[in-house]
Amino acid sequence: MTTVQRRYSSSESLWMGRLVGLGLLLAATLVATVTIPELRSELAGEGTEGTLTVSSCEAHTKSHYGTHRRSTELQFSCTGNWTAQHGESSFRNIEVDTSSRFETESKIPVVQVDDSFEQPQDRDPGDDAAILALCLAMLAAGVHCLLTGFGSRNGPDFTASWQRLPSPSVTGPLVGGLFTLGVLAALVCAFAL
Repeated sequence: MTTVQRRYSSSESLWMGRLVGLGLLLAATLVATVTIPELRSELAGEGTEGTLTVSSCEAHTKSHYGTHRRSTELQFSCTGNWTAQHGESSFRNIEVDTSSRFETESKIPVVQVDDSFEQPQDRDPGDDAAILALCLAMLAAGVHCLLTGFGSRNGPDFTASWQRLPSPSVTGPLVGGLFTLGVLAALVCAFAL
């Protein structure tokens, strides 16, 4: 019986896998750079509290695509004039996403953060914390691809690439642990916070 061994040692395949790893590292860094200030703002409770006087509300649908089905969520956008709680400033024709339709002239609490306006309950740090945890998992996967060339079409499979890690008894548990920690933390943040 003849065994055919996959050829993955070509430098082109390894470099493609390393480019995949570099892409994962850059994407994780970019997403984390954007998400950290938002999370910090949410945790600190930053923003100017105020009231939106509703002039109109419109309904629209948002589709979510899962692995086996598609679901549609009904969402609302309300437009109106916003006034800061202590009368420091006001803005006209502000649009805010809401969970329900409000009658004209209704007054709803809205927080201004930089140039955006949100309802207080929409400032959920759990979603941003989950994104940061996924960035940790992406960093671990990127390091694995960068060190081993895993991820290219003709590159090494997962088991072979795992054995190619430098000092696999140290880097293997470190990379695997960071990836697992990132995925578990993302799940906890998304569903528990």
